[in-house]
Amino acid sequence: MKFGMDYGGTNIKAGVFDNNGETVNFVEEKLSALSSQGNLLENLIAHSKKVIGKNKIESGGFAIKGLINTETGKVENDIGAGQMLAGINLKKAFSEALGFPFYVDNDARAYAWGEYKFGAGVGSKAMVCMTLGTGLGCSLVVDDKPYCGSDSSGGLLGGHISIDRNGPDCTCGQKGCLELYCSATALTEKVKLAHPVLNDSAEALPAFFEKVKLGDKEFTRTFNEFIDNLSVGIVNVIHAYGPDVVVLGGGVLNSADIILPPLTELVHKRAWTFPKGKVQIRKSLLGNNAAAIGIAFLEN
Repeated sequence: MKFGMDYGGTNIKAGVFDNNGETVNFVEEKLSALSSQGNLLENLIAHSKKVIGKNKIESGGFAIKGLINTETGKVENDIGAGQMLAGINLKKAFSEALGFPFYVDNDARAYAWGEYKFGAGVGSKAMVCMTLGTGLGCSLVVDDKPYCGSDSSGGLLGGHISIDRNGPDCTCGQKGCLELYCSATALTEKVKLAHPVLNDSAEALPAFFEKVKLGDKEFTRTFNEFIDNLSVGIVNVIHAYGPDVVVLGGGVLNSADIILPPLTELVHKRAWTFPKGKVQIRKSLLGNNAAAIGIAFLEN
């Protein structure tokens, strides 16, 4: 069996999986619950031991935001929660504490690998996976290998492709990044700004998508703008990487039934592929578990 932990910007997801990728145990915890008191690394290790329990683990992995040195298992740079563990040799710390080989990589790459091995990307030759969450993660798998380019950051920065050079500044240093328009965080902010009636809703996005389903024209305008922006980003990625499958994940895709049809139509209209419209756009099948499963099966 294998162990995987997904350290996201908001939640920590950890699980034990058998060699077929089936979930034996899975626990989701708020990052704030593990970072508010005591030493974060020690809390993460203690949490890992609790999730593992008495299961015999062959190997494990830790998926984390940011640019990761996969050789040293260190977060080299991040503009979010990954900074809380920056500079720590996570590979060494976890392997020594838990007693089995450990691998550390970016969470978007782990998510993509999970979907490629066991989810919506099974059978694809070249798959791009984009996750719409706290940020907008992106990763490429091609010819049965995660793409890394000249360094471990390669293929990860699709969320920081600009869709508007005159757009707002991004913390990455670029302007008008896709992440600023289409991450769950950005979409929530946009929805609340455009539709104040949802400001008091704890679940603003589900409420928004429900309004769209009911055909409310005011909400449909905001929805169409989101679809337009996301399609531009996906087309850019298709033109850059040439995938046969694009997998979309994150909580926003709980409304895939109304997102995918218009999104797919726009992407097929705009993407220059041979034949036209050949790229399949699919919803993640593993959902919340994808990055934890993926990192559990990623190896040096």
